Amino acid sequence: MLQRTFLKIIISCCITSIFLLQNASAQSNYPNKTVKIIVPFGAGGTGDILARIFAQYLEGQTKQSVFIENKPGASGILGTEAAKNADPDGYTLLLSTNTTHAANVSLFKKLPYDPTKDFINIASFGYVSMVATTSPGSPFNSISSLVTYSKNNPGKVFYGYYNSASLMSAEQLKVRSGANLTGVSYKTIGNAITDLMGGQIQLLFLETASGASFVESEKILPIGVTSVQRYKKWPNVPAIAETYPGYELTAYLALSAPAKTPPDIVHALNLWVNKSLSDPTVKAKFDSLGIYSQPMSLEEMKKYVQSEIDRWISYAKNSGIEPQ
Repeated sequence: MLQRTFLKIIISCCITSIFLLQNASAQSNYPNKTVKIIVPFGAGGTGDILARIFAQYLEGQTKQSVFIENKPGASGILGTEAAKNADPDGYTLLLSTNTTHAANVSLFKKLPYDPTKDFINIASFGYVSMVATTSPGSPFNSISSLVTYSKNNPGKVFYGYYNSASLMSAEQLKVRSGANLTGVSYKTIGNAITDLMGGQIQLLFLETASGASFVESEKILPIGVTSVQRYKKWPNVPAIAETYPGYELTAYLALSAPAKTPPDIVHALNLWVNKSLSDPTVKAKFDSLGIYSQPMSLEEMKKYVQSEIDRWISYAKNSGIEPQ
């Protein structure tokens, strides 16, 4: 009886060991098929552009295809939920942002995911500032004249927003200046830009990367940036903080994976992201887009996401925004 029991234990241990070795071998060969990165926003935005830059870098490092899937809607919730429900095998990743993993906690009563429990937040690519833009035919051409015009024409100045950063940039301006602004929600950045150029809305905060081509072709007019310092590519565009001290808003971009993704895969991805930030080609592209790189360890990233959640809670409270 004891011999049989012992033999069963030995056989069970052998089977378990074989399974673990096979699983470890499969993970050590990661990736051995196409990797998908879900971008929970439309094409053409900063997150989309950044994801494609990193995808190209990762393909070069791994010799495997990296596919970008744009899945916009509901302030990034649709794409983020899809990533949450994916198999935690490292082959479905998420381009996460302050919208999906910080602001939405404050902006929605029932968020179908928890940014810290349902995801492993792998690494930060960096952060961007926003630029306040209007159309060239607008009745104002500076932040101060915008505020004055909105106060003299209550209910006639509309701003568009397509994510939390574009929303909160305008709402924080209202708090700091007393501007009379009314928000209009858009599913994608492209529709918002079209309406800005067409005069349906008078103000739109864009990531500097997303707005660059439109600004430089003079299709839209930049009137202020949301970082404390001026954007180096547009030295004549003042920081909003120069007119309203204390005003500041930046947005981060990162890589996340479903919870329970194997640790060795997570560590490999963290290393690839951080290595990409010092790659000359990637760095040059990020610099041209106004992306400020900020490499982080897994532990630093974990603390950073929580600090961003806390920051956006304070933004929402100060702006008096009630969760939907």
